[in-house]
Amino acid sequence: MKTKTFCLDTNYLVRFLTRDIESQAQIAKKIILNHKTFIPAIVFAETVYILNNHYQVKKNKIFSTFLSLFKQPNITHPPFIPQAMNIYNQENISFYDSLILAESLEKKLPLKTFDQKLQKTFSKYS
Repeated sequence: MKTKTFCLDTNYLVRFLTRDIESQAQIAKKIILNHKTFIPAIVFAETVYILNNHYQVKKNKIFSTFLSLFKQPNITHPPFIPQAMNIYNQENISFYDSLILAESLEKKLPLKTFDQKLQKTFSKYS
């Protein structure tokens, strides 16, 4: 049997994680658990926003949930996403800023920003 690879949209990941619409959660679960699945960076960003702001899920819970996703051999993502999650979990910056920081570190590019807090965090990791 040939396994398809799918790219997930945010609503699939949110349904899978929250199970708030059970019928959609079951469809998402079948795809996520049984197929190769790519999760884009923007999907992680939107999912963090939704979980945090609409479901009041705390950083550490989001972090541990995503860590379990990263361990699944069929799930792939941009290479800087785990580092972005670690930074988000450890620092007092937004997940969006964590993504920027992790991607600049992964690409070994200096970060230029007018955001002093982000620049200070970048200096800590570079």
